[in-house]
Amino acid sequence: MIREVIRINGMACPGCAKGIEKVVGGLNGVRRISVSFDKGEMSLEYDERRLPGPLLRETISEIVNDVVEETMRMSLSVPVYGLSCPECAARIEEILTEKEGVINASVNFGMGRAKVVYDPKRTDLQHLKHVIENARCDGKNHMEIAVDGNYSCGCCD
Repeated sequence: MIREVIRINGMACPGCAKGIEKVVGGLNGVRRISVSFDKGEMSLEYDERRLPGPLLRETISEIVNDVVEETMRMSLSVPVYGLSCPECAARIEEILTEKEGVINASVNFGMGRAKVVYDPKRTDLQHLKHVIENARCDGKNHMEIAVDGNYSCGCCD
């Protein structure tokens, strides 16, 4: 699944946003969609095997003439120390995926590693590190969670 935010110009009213939501939401492979007229953007989650990006953009372009900015994607892969249980990893993953600018996140408890795909125009490495280090799950004795400062980042493949 791909989580993506696409900026859209050319929506004349909130009804345009609803129309885009209805048409794109009906495409095979779209799992979730939300179009904000106020923000001028569409947030969606889709299966790129069933709905390739070019087909998605072509469909949007047929509805709205001016699809603007492609989402810039960067990836961050960091060792995470202090994960006490698989629930901690799942909680960090859940919190990360809810943050603005995060396209996808996974935390592997066994390997002690987090991978985050994000839009650097909407969030930054320091913020993501802070989110990881301050996330907790309930009910157990937990160690301090820390992110290795020697993280790697770069464009997604």
